[in-house]
Amino acid sequence: MTETFGPSSDDVRAALAYCPNLPSLSSVAVKVVQLAREPDPDATQLAHTLSQDPALASRVLRTSNSPLYAQRRTARTLHQAISILGLNTTITVALSFALADSLRTSAQAAYVNDYVWRRSLLGAMASREIGQTIGHRDPESLFLAGLMQDIGILALQTALPERYGAITNDRPTHQTLIERERQAFGCDHAQAGAWLLAQWHLPDYLIEAVAGSHAALSPGRKEQRARLPCVVSLASTVAELFLAGDGHVDPGDVASEAGQLLDLDGAALTEALDRISEQIPSTEALFETTIVSATYAAGVVDQAREILTTRQLEMIRQMAAREQEACELEESTRQWRETAHRDRLTGLNNRWHLDQRLDGEFALARDNQWPLTVAFIDLDHFKAVNDRHGHLTGDRILAEAAKILAVRLRDGDCVARYGGEEFIVLLPGTDREHASMVMERLRSALESTRFMSDDGHPIEVTASIGLTVFEPGTREVDGPSTLVREADRALYDAKERGRNRVERFLRQSA
Repeated sequence: MTETFGPSSDDVRAALAYCPNLPSLSSVAVKVVQLAREPDPDATQLAHTLSQDPALASRVLRTSNSPLYAQRRTARTLHQAISILGLNTTITVALSFALADSLRTSAQAAYVNDYVWRRSLLGAMASREIGQTIGHRDPESLFLAGLMQDIGILALQTALPERYGAITNDRPTHQTLIERERQAFGCDHAQAGAWLLAQWHLPDYLIEAVAGSHAALSPGRKEQRARLPCVVSLASTVAELFLAGDGHVDPGDVASEAGQLLDLDGAALTEALDRISEQIPSTEALFETTIVSATYAAGVVDQAREILTTRQLEMIRQMAAREQEACELEESTRQWRETAHRDRLTGLNNRWHLDQRLDGEFALARDNQWPLTVAFIDLDHFKAVNDRHGHLTGDRILAEAAKILAVRLRDGDCVARYGGEEFIVLLPGTDREHASMVMERLRSALESTRFMSDDGHPIEVTASIGLTVFEPGTREVDGPSTLVREADRALYDAKERGRNRVERFLRQSA
């Protein structure tokens, strides 16, 4: 077991070590502890041990028949009780009663009954219910850990009565008490309690759970033992919620701690609070004490449910608002990217997009040795359309011509406005023969389309097209800019030879 005290608390350790009046275990409890530490305890030996303390045996028997553990059959003997509860649970229950007796018979009975005793039982119930909520394999062991979390208060009061009484005389809250302990002694009652449990040779998981309950491990740890201090820490806060008559514990803060330590949401926490409230009367009967009234406990749960429901609804609203903002941002980004890639007048890809696409397609064609066609298209004498019919009409005709080009190409092809009335077409994977056929189809579609001016006069639109093809086996091409120059040269030839025609750049074979 790791040392629980630091150098600054040596005097506290010494006071505890040499204090003759610390809470102690009965001889039967010591034997139960020894059984608890055995890897394979014997049921007959456990029954024999418990029978040596008739009061303890009676309480174990009563527990097996209580609403907390009731089965279809009633236990009439200790052996039947062990069978109903199970061996490990019986040991835990017996230890719980034995250790509870150590709590109740301490010299500070008034303070214990008013604070430590009730807090310990509430913390025990809360630990068990939180353990069940997170799927812990042995929730009863958590009951014992929660029960022992404040035994260090008794140890410190007993070993250092005057110094400890000075920081507890005004009944501080649990968190305030921890802060005062650390300032006064260089340690807190979790460390003192872990030291005492170690002296009693209790199982290591109990010592570790108590020692770490005031410094819960970081969230996200999934190991069962690593999560025990987180369970006990949260259970301590839940106990304060039930005991806080002045409302100094905010259920919202409890929910935040539940989420941070154990990933529990408000709904799961509320269900656990409900179960704790329902178990208080049975637990009071078993331990022959009063914790809080049923009406008060129900009121605490109702108030917590209302606050947590409001908090949950607000979180849902905030999440919905953030999701809406994210969708709007995503749509805005998409539109911005679309705008950045599109020519505003024609809706085609723009020059910037063309440059990016051409670089990528050329690299793919070169690496995979497949053809790539680049074609230059220029609308013939389009300046005359603008001069005769105006730029607004010219812009409309230009947009209509762009649409004719776009709808006649494959999805994997690319057509972009290069500038003015010039367009460039990329045909990945298309050889010279098929490229010539595609370009001829585009030229023919423009020529046969009936374009109209705003006043109803027909406007003739034709196009000159020059193309080049990068193909495996042809002369090496320096880069995509070479293909653009070759297509431009072929376009020049088409214009020189009468316009409204398709010309192909002839590259020499390698």
